[in-house]
Amino acid sequence: MQRFAILLLGVCLFGCSLAPTYERSPEEVPEDFRFQSLEGRVQPELASLADLEWWEMFDDPALRELIASALVQNYNARLAISRVAEARALAGVSRSFLMPQVGAAGRYQRQRVSRTAVAPPIPSSTGTPDNFAQFNFDLFWEIDLFGRLQNLSDASQSLFFASEWGQQAVLSAVVADVARAYFELRTLDLQLEISRATQESFERSRRLVMLRVRHGLVSREDLAQADALVHTAGARIPDLERLIAQKENQISILLGNNPQPIRRGKSLTELAVRPTVPAGLPSDLLERRPDIRQSEAVLIAANYRIGAARANFFPRIALTGQAGTQSVDLSRLFTGASTFWNIGPVATLPIFTGGFNYFTLQATHAQKEQALTLYQFTVRQAFREVSDGLVAHFRFQEFLTEQQALVESYRQYADLATTRFKGGLESFLSVLDSERQLFSAKLDLAAVQRDRLLTLVQLYKALGGGPETARNPSEPRAAGASPIPSLARNQ
Repeated sequence: MQRFAILLLGVCLFGCSLAPTYERSPEEVPEDFRFQSLEGRVQPELASLADLEWWEMFDDPALRELIASALVQNYNARLAISRVAEARALAGVSRSFLMPQVGAAGRYQRQRVSRTAVAPPIPSSTGTPDNFAQFNFDLFWEIDLFGRLQNLSDASQSLFFASEWGQQAVLSAVVADVARAYFELRTLDLQLEISRATQESFERSRRLVMLRVRHGLVSREDLAQADALVHTAGARIPDLERLIAQKENQISILLGNNPQPIRRGKSLTELAVRPTVPAGLPSDLLERRPDIRQSEAVLIAANYRIGAARANFFPRIALTGQAGTQSVDLSRLFTGASTFWNIGPVATLPIFTGGFNYFTLQATHAQKEQALTLYQFTVRQAFREVSDGLVAHFRFQEFLTEQQALVESYRQYADLATTRFKGGLESFLSVLDSERQLFSAKLDLAAVQRDRLLTLVQLYKALGGGPETARNPSEPRAAGASPIPSLARNQ
């Protein structure tokens, strides 16, 4: 028995694995992101915008409070936490099959055998009821000689890590969604403020026109035009109030609350944007983005499943045993004479399965190919999102500068037209045209300021920023090592 136990221990410790050796797909990683340095104005830096924590990224206390609440109460975040708990439990289920399975059973039976059910009939002296009692332990332990169970366990563990990275991706999306909705809300607030202030300005112009009509200096046509100007701004106010209420409802749902008012913090013009946006190195993106690491964990799980499918072609060896007591006399059930035991290996070998094992293996290869394609697409999509975010950030900065200049030009034009109208040198039509264009330009300026902030949120998310950094970029890592260290054991 000692030799047998030593042999089993050696088999368990040194059993082979039929899983292919995992190597990260050789992706073509560029040296720099496209638009990382645009026209020589922004030089690439090693430090990345994504290395900032989200509370460092957003300097508005009200926005930070909203994000912190959403990370706890958001429905998608709560679902992601539940998925992680499920994946962790399933990984434990797979790991349990590597251990011996021991159970206990007890049975008591009182029976009377029919004397006439057999030929010749049983004599009446032996047909009385009798008792039977049994208590035993059962043992079943599959010796994982070819790594089938270990590969299945590793695949489940990889899927557990994938669920954790998926949770990080969800939380990163929650941060971005709340920030995006908040910036849109503050934009609507600013546009409502502009509309109300403009309406008051138009009302003053209308009173001036009405006074000049009474003195016969201008026609009633100018008064009608002034009325149209007032209603142009007035018509925007209820529409903006509707959009604000709907945006507050959207943010409330993101926070996991019923629709309610949202506390404001800094105004749109007070929200700061970093003067430079370093993107870091493209290779860091493979380590930082949770969706990339999630797709790679799924790929690693598919690799392990190939090993499990290959093991189906080989024999399975299990150690089975039973020990307990049996007796027809309950008073003697736990005496030495009533004990019994048996233990020994059982081997099974698949001979003909109708192609089940073959097609199972083919399916696992196809699943790995799908996971590899998804991983490659995710990497390419990540590079695109970073490049899109960089060019948008740089170009919106130019757009904002030009839009601010345009607003200032229309303001000067409106002031000059109003001055000339008061002096009788210009018709009210020029005032109407200048005021309407100034109003439109101010609303557009608010939209550009919003879009500039949104591109920063988009870039922060694209670079892998979020509630937690996936890995400290300064942490040393061996070349070619897996981005998920705990999965490197069988590679």
